Amino acid sequence: MNSNLKDPKNKNIFTLNILAFILIILVISVISVLLFISRSINIYGTAISKIYTDLNAVDEAVSERFRKLTGAELLLDNTNRILSTVYFGTADTDQKEDAWDFTAFSIRYNDKYYIITAGHSVEMDGIKYKNFRFKANNSNIWITPELLDYKNDYENNLDYAVFYSNKPVTMGLIPATEDEDHSPVYILGNIENDLNLIKEYKEAKRGESGSPVLNSKCHVIGILIKKDGSYTPIKAVLSAIEKLKSD
Repeated sequence: MNSNLKDPKNKNIFTLNILAFILIILVISVISVLLFISRSINIYGTAISKIYTDLNAVDEAVSERFRKLTGAELLLDNTNRILSTVYFGTADTDQKEDAWDFTAFSIRYNDKYYIITAGHSVEMDGIKYKNFRFKANNSNIWITPELLDYKNDYENNLDYAVFYSNKPVTMGLIPATEDEDHSPVYILGNIENDLNLIKEYKEAKRGESGSPVLNSKCHVIGILIKKDGSYTPIKAVLSAIEKLKSD
């Protein structure tokens, strides 16, 4: 063995050199690990940034989709509301029972529920109908509400009928307020005449008179009365109800 190592001083120096070498190795290792972690963080950061960007894009797409859904598809999430608020109606003449059928719907106004349809479902071409019966899309129970008021000025789009039933009607569409958008977007139909439960307003067709016309919030803005899409504004109905209350 080298005699220099037998000298305690030399031995201590040797030990210190070994420790310094080990320390250098550890420092290099730590730096390498830190550099690896840093690169990984950068990689993950880039990936996360991309995911965030993608999520933002998805979020914008979902938001846009949601804006478009604030009608038909959102309402479809509550199918019972559609089924419970749209009615199939029939009426008699002196010559024939169930001589006339039509669509109607219920609204909630001032904590009461009214059944609404087109005025020409009550009187048309000189024929006055009677014995009105209604049943909701999802029900086999007929109700016979009282006719409170109607107008059948078909040409001037003032064409509505208001009924009220003592039997429980516990679901109703919400009339649009004055300050919200009143652009027609959707209509609802009854299923007895093979009409769509819900469709875009522009697809309205003959036989859907009495259907509710909805805006993008699914609030009622009118009553469909003509195959060209003409409708009576719901405010005419609300005014009639208010007048009934004051009489």
